[in-house]
Amino acid sequence: MRPLLHAALALALAGLQAALLRHLGGGAFTLFLPVVLLVHLALTAPLVDGALAAAGIGFVLDVAGGGTKGLITALAVATFLAVRLIRRGVEVRGWAPFAALSGLAAFGLSASAVAVNRSVASPELWPPWALLPRIALAALLTALLSPLLLWGLRRLDGLLGEQPSDLASS
Repeated sequence: MRPLLHAALALALAGLQAALLRHLGGGAFTLFLPVVLLVHLALTAPLVDGALAAAGIGFVLDVAGGGTKGLITALAVATFLAVRLIRRGVEVRGWAPFAALSGLAAFGLSASAVAVNRSVASPELWPPWALLPRIALAALLTALLSPLLLWGLRRLDGLLGEQPSDLASS
């Protein structure tokens, strides 16, 4: 049930992101808001539920992005697992570390998608490495918005009766 709820939340975030980009940026910049949900899941959800939810979020991003089917789904699960590994070695408490981790995850997922597409596609279809500055800007903007999304996710966790985490305690 919870993985399905997270996939629906990812769909809502993708819609919010599309509306923001259309009305505020006009395509001048991009965001990757559902990655914040992946980071939150990696820090708070059990492994199996989180991995299933990450696959659902990746599927939503695959459908919304219109690219190679299954690529973002696999990279979303890999990002979820990578953030869980980082969580084991680094204590993530407060807004700033969460924002930094969200930005890192957004950059890693997007840059990985470019790298995988370059490794499997024919050279005339390769996405250019010149996309990396735009990916970095999207990661930075996502990181800047992530504390606001974390606040909303913590409220949602409270409504669902989940144990409060000390993720944003400081």
